Amino acid sequence: MNYRVGIYTRLSRDDEREGESMSIENQKVILGNYVREQGWELIETYVDDGYTGTNFDRPDFQRMVEDVKDRKINLVVVKDLSRFGRNYIQVGEYTDYLFPSVGCRFIALNDGVDTLNTDNDIMPFKNLFNEFYSRDISKKVRSAKMARAKGGNYLCAYAPYGYRHDPQNHAHLIVDETVAPVVRRMFDMRMRGLSYLLIAKALNEEKVLSPRDYYYKCLGKENPRRVTHTWSDITVKEFLSNEAYIGNTVQFKTGSISYKNHKRVDKPQENWIRCEGTHEAVVDRETWDTVQEINRKKSRFRSQKEGTVTLFSGLLQCADCRGSMKMARDYNTRKDGHMNNRHAYICCTYSRGGIHACAPHRIMMHVLTDLVKEDIQKHARRILLDEDTVVRELIRRKNADSTSERATAERKLQVLRERVSQLDKLIAKAYEEMVAGDIPREVLLGLVDRYQSERNEKNGLAGELAERLAKSEETEQDIHRWVELIKRYMNVEEIDRDLLLRLIDKIIVGQKIEMEGVLQQSIIIVYNFVGALD
Repeated sequence: MNYRVGIYTRLSRDDEREGESMSIENQKVILGNYVREQGWELIETYVDDGYTGTNFDRPDFQRMVEDVKDRKINLVVVKDLSRFGRNYIQVGEYTDYLFPSVGCRFIALNDGVDTLNTDNDIMPFKNLFNEFYSRDISKKVRSAKMARAKGGNYLCAYAPYGYRHDPQNHAHLIVDETVAPVVRRMFDMRMRGLSYLLIAKALNEEKVLSPRDYYYKCLGKENPRRVTHTWSDITVKEFLSNEAYIGNTVQFKTGSISYKNHKRVDKPQENWIRCEGTHEAVVDRETWDTVQEINRKKSRFRSQKEGTVTLFSGLLQCADCRGSMKMARDYNTRKDGHMNNRHAYICCTYSRGGIHACAPHRIMMHVLTDLVKEDIQKHARRILLDEDTVVRELIRRKNADSTSERATAERKLQVLRERVSQLDKLIAKAYEEMVAGDIPREVLLGLVDRYQSERNEKNGLAGELAERLAKSEETEQDIHRWVELIKRYMNVEEIDRDLLLRLIDKIIVGQKIEMEGVLQQSIIIVYNFVGALD
C-alpha cells in the first residue's frame, strides 16, 4: 500500500525540562529517518510547540486531523503516545474510531503501537499512564503556585494600577507614586457620591492616561493596538473593589475546570487565597470600607440630575413602599408676602403616581439633619460612658449563633472536610485498581461517579458552613469598627455627606400621623455595621 505520511511533533513547557531528547528537532529527525527507511512518502510535518497534551485544540493537531479526514494523508506517525495527547478518552477517540473510519493508520514509534497490528492491548494502558502523568504534573504545578500565593507572593505578571513590581523582589508590590494619587482621587470622588461613569468622565476630561496607555508609556513602547484607550465605568468599578489598594493580595479567584479542560471559571470566595498586609496600602481601611458599602448600594448615587448629589441622596427609604426618596422644594408664604424656599424629601412613588400610589412621607431637610446629628451624638456619649457594655449588647444582638452552636458548626465542618479528603483518596485508589486489572473500567466509572457526586455535595455543605462561621467572626470586628468611628463625631457641629456615608446604611422615613392631636413621624436610622439601634 502507498502510504502518504504525516509526522506529528509536540512539545509542552513542562517537556522542555527533559532536554534535547524531547525537543521538536529531535522528534523530526527520528520520525523523518523512520519514514525514509520504510520507503514511504512524507507529505507533511505538523508541529505544536508549547502546547499541553491535554489540550486537543492545538493548531497543527487540528490541521492534521482535517488532512486525515480529507485523505490527504493516510498514516500518522508520532514519537510516542504522549506526543499525540495525554487524555485517555480523547486519544482513543482518534486512534480507535476516527482514523480507522477513514482508513488512516497510526504508529507511535517508541511505544511499539501500530494500528495495522491487532496486538495493541498495551495502548490503552499507555494512554492512561500518560493521562496520570499530566494530572500529576498539573497538581504539582498548582500546589507550588498555591504555596507561594499563601506566602503572600504576588504571582501575576502585571502589577495593579498604582503599584509596580519591586526591583529587588518581583513577587512584592511597591506603590507607584506617579499614579497612586489617581487611585486615591477615585476613592475620594466615590465617597463624594460620584457614579463610576462620572469618575471616568472626569479622568478623561483631565486627560489622565488610561491604565493600558500608562503601562506602555512606562515600557517606553507604543500601544500595539494603536488606539488611545480611555477610562470607562467598568475600569473604575474594578479598581474600587480591588483589595490590593488596602495592602492585601487576593489570588486564585478563577481556575480551570480541570487539568483536561482549561476553560477559566470563577471560584467561590471561600476558595480565594487572601493574604493581608503584604504590601503598602494606597488608601486607608476606613475609606475602603465606606466605598465598598457605597458600591453595594447602587441607588445611593442616583440623583435628580446627572452629577447632582444631595446630602441624603440614596440614603432615604419610604417606610411603606420601600422605594427611594428625592429632594423637592417646599414653598410657603410668609406674613410679609415673601416666599420661603425650603428643601424637603418626599417618596419617589408618591411623586410619580400621586396619593393613590403612596403617601408623601415628606420630611424637611433641616429637621432630618438635626435629628441625625442628635442621634449620632447620643450614641457617642453612651459609648464614652460605658463602651464595654455597649459592645457586649451589640455583639449579643448581632451574633445569631451562640457559643455552643458555633462549636457544633465547627465540628460539622471538620467532619465534612475529612470526608472530602477520604473521597479524594478513594477516587485515586479506584484508578490504581483498574490499572492493576483488579476492577473493570465500567465498574471504575460507576464508583468514580458516585464518589464525585458525594464529594460535590459535601463540598457544597462545607462551603455554606464556612461562610456562616466567617460571618460570625466578622461581627465583632464590625462592631468595634463602628464604635471607633462614631466616637469621632461626639461633638459634630455639621452633618456632611462624607460623615453620612461612613456611618449610615439607610434612613427609613414613615408617614406623619396624628396621635392625641400631635403630628408624629417615625424615623429609623440604620447604621453601617450594626443596624438600627433604637
